[in-house]
Amino acid sequence: MTFKTVKQIYLSRKKKEIDHNFIKEIFNEIKEKYKREKRKEGKDANQSWNSWSGKALQQLIKFIVEDFIFSLNYPLGITDDDALRKRKLSFELDKVRRNIEIFYDRYSIIPDADIIIFDKSNYKIIAVLSCKASLRERVAQAAYWKLKFQLNDTTKNIFYYLLSTDNDGDFLNVGDDISRDRIIVEYGEIDKAYIFRNIPESGKVRNFSKIFNDFEKLFSEWFKRNKK
Repeated sequence: MTFKTVKQIYLSRKKKEIDHNFIKEIFNEIKEKYKREKRKEGKDANQSWNSWSGKALQQLIKFIVEDFIFSLNYPLGITDDDALRKRKLSFELDKVRRNIEIFYDRYSIIPDADIIIFDKSNYKIIAVLSCKASLRERVAQAAYWKLKFQLNDTTKNIFYYLLSTDNDGDFLNVGDDISRDRIIVEYGEIDKAYIFRNIPESGKVRNFSKIFNDFEKLFSEWFKRNKK
């Protein structure tokens, strides 16, 4: 099982679907087959699945987002934290790194950022996307990074979004049954969470399919403000 297989399944199904909730179904459907393959190889099936599926989900979301933003008539670029942590960077990525790094005294680090969207005309960071099948623990981490962004003039306007299939169902309930993670998103610093399943929506927690209209508005406003 490879990411290429996941991508092929996605491309074949997306023409028939009205939203992106089926992405959660893709991983549910291939889970047992993948685990059987790993057991035959003598590996820990659960551990292997958790690691592989997390990376595959991130790659798939990056593919979807990249395909969408490159269809727009804006000078947008996409990278990730792993690319920016390399010792040797291109001129472009070195500029991007300088616009997202977080300082601790004389040290600087790159925050957790599965997908980084930036303006290619000035290398400023527009948004960071954090992608996880389960958001437990990641929500508090994301809130921490967003707070750190707000403390620096270079990073204070970066949007921070969470994207998830919400395997633990943390975003399924509101009211008296609302989860800790949803409370942090609804009332904290994180800008929005986009979920690949039917959930009670709000201004800050939305179905993933809404991200495209939201991004169009975001980029339109961004480039109006940043005209040379």
